[in-house]
Amino acid sequence: MAHIVKIMDGFSFIPRPTLTLLEALESQQLEMEYQCREGFCGSCQVQLIEGKVEYFAEPIAFVSDRGILPCCCYPKSDLTIEIPGGCHFKK
Repeated sequence: MAHIVKIMDGFSFIPRPTLTLLEALESQQLEMEYQCREGFCGSCQVQLIEGKVEYFAEPIAFVSDRGILPCCCYPKSDLTIEIPGGCHFKK
């Protein structure tokens, strides 16, 4: 089932269900901070405003309240997220 990902800056899209949330954000040409892509470092952390995700690997990095690590999760419902520093597209 397709889910909508909304970003607080007013951008939304429907990701392919086979992509992690980080891969889906990158597929939209969004600039995202990341390093490990496996939940170890926490550098990709975003705020989950609304919705549910499922982790394919339990994160080892510290995750704040309402924080999620897009590198190791998939959307399980429509999501609204906030990206630290705002939504910026690659040039």
